[in-house]
Amino acid sequence: MSLTTDIKEFAYSIGFDLVRITTADPFPAVREQIRERIARGLFTGLDWFTAERAEVSCRPDALLPDARSVIALGLFYLTDVPIEQSQPGEPRGQISRYAWGDDYHEVIRAKLDQLIAFLHEQTPDHNVQTRLFVDTGRMVDRAVAQRAGLGWYGKNTNILTHHWGSWVFLSEVVTSLELEPDEPLKTNCGTCEICLHACPTGALIAPGVLDCTRCISYLTIEHRGTIPLELRPLIGNLIFGCDICQEVCPVNQRVEERLRRERRWPEGHGRLEFRPRAHVGTSPALIPLLKLDEEGFRRMFAHSPIRRAKRRGLLRNVCIALGNIGDPVAIPALRDALYDPEPLVRGHAAWALGRIGGPTARAALAQALEKETEATVIAELRCALSTCKASSRESPSLHGNAFADIEPSARATG
Repeated sequence: MSLTTDIKEFAYSIGFDLVRITTADPFPAVREQIRERIARGLFTGLDWFTAERAEVSCRPDALLPDARSVIALGLFYLTDVPIEQSQPGEPRGQISRYAWGDDYHEVIRAKLDQLIAFLHEQTPDHNVQTRLFVDTGRMVDRAVAQRAGLGWYGKNTNILTHHWGSWVFLSEVVTSLELEPDEPLKTNCGTCEICLHACPTGALIAPGVLDCTRCISYLTIEHRGTIPLELRPLIGNLIFGCDICQEVCPVNQRVEERLRRERRWPEGHGRLEFRPRAHVGTSPALIPLLKLDEEGFRRMFAHSPIRRAKRRGLLRNVCIALGNIGDPVAIPALRDALYDPEPLVRGHAAWALGRIGGPTARAALAQALEKETEATVIAELRCALSTCKASSRESPSLHGNAFADIEPSARATG
């Protein structure tokens, strides 16, 4: 067998579900595409994603001077655990499936370390150079995956694969080894545009083009500040990330149907690490989250991707979800959140109380306004008071997934 075949077989043996090889040639078309989208403001908020970064990211030899090949890897992360739904009196928020279990960076990094050790063992007479990437480094991972034949670009901007859909984590190993490259796939999404119309905020502005400033995943994870008023009602009960454009994808739906039909949903190869944590679940109760202090947040989400949002970001999202669900049971917790140490949390708690309405919510807002000194929170309190209804909202259709009963064609309008 060739070294390329040996590498693939070893990668599969340690738990990777997809392994392909491409050359270390640059990605000039991708570089120009990134530059153009930066200029259009579609990456606004991702200040680290500069044109200079795009230049480096699209040249493997800039990341590893003696680069000859790139190993593209995919790890399937979906589990068959059902999503818990809100019930009256117990509002719940939804977490993107990739964040149900352990932090994938840590899980995949351990596997990549094994793969790199194998490369050195198999080539003792070579001074093998390697550099690995798990989403956080300067590597255009989807471009690598596409050219290596691991998958194709979906219109929702995700990489779609034949066997696992887009429910895969991508990673790469750039190496000085000359390996046998694979060919890109000839598959595409055809005329299907379901994902474009399903996005509640209209973030998919064209096939394969995402305006991150409207993307719920960006807003609930990467965005550090106030979420625009007009977008808050469209977020529903999503408190960390969003899977809507993946859930409606026919390719992904066929993957789930096949796994259930064959009764062989994968649980080996590290799948247990991606299953929901017992103390968090798929859709955690929101009111207890709103009571977390910094220490409680760090303890609850240790080794979880949710740490990325930080406490203030997660609680901001929790407030929005509670406002959208509209259950008056949340009023006492939101009233307490009006005095949170973080202005970001206080402001969004005010918005949620204004959405729920009722005399108790209104009195809480008025009392907080008398004591508040932060200008941004004062503006939120005044806005909430101006929209706060005399009676509490009753929105039974919003219990559970706020988009569960909305047809894909209607989701784009919010």
